[in-house]
Amino acid sequence: MANDNRIDEVSSEYQRYDGMGPLERCFHSAAARIVDFLIIHKGSDFSESEIAQMTELSAKTVNRIMPQLIGNNIAQIKRTVSGRTKMYWLHPRSKAAEHLEAFVYETASVLAEEKIHHEEMRSLNGDQHRLKFQNS
Repeated sequence: MANDNRIDEVSSEYQRYDGMGPLERCFHSAAARIVDFLIIHKGSDFSESEIAQMTELSAKTVNRIMPQLIGNNIAQIKRTVSGRTKMYWLHPRSKAAEHLEAFVYETASVLAEEKIHHEEMRSLNGDQHRLKFQNS
């Protein structure tokens, strides 16, 4: 029951999955989705069930992927709660995690710039259309 309360707190405090993050957009995998999530919430730790809920992946999928992320020095067990619930976070001293984080932020920045440019072009085209219509 206490774990259910923690999940409710995590759901309201942290950003839920809202579409493809930069790694998932590039690699189309559940592991990429988890790493995107851990990077976005760097410094915070989460249980497997919290990661599953927040990333909209199954608990079985998260349970299968976390050992791979630990083995590749991307994630780390930060602590254990109640003697058995492992709490994971982005590995704080890993060069691999550091490079993935840089990739995520650079890619997100490029995507944001592209979206802004696209919106500006739409706005300009709309203005030109209105001017053309007014001059007719």
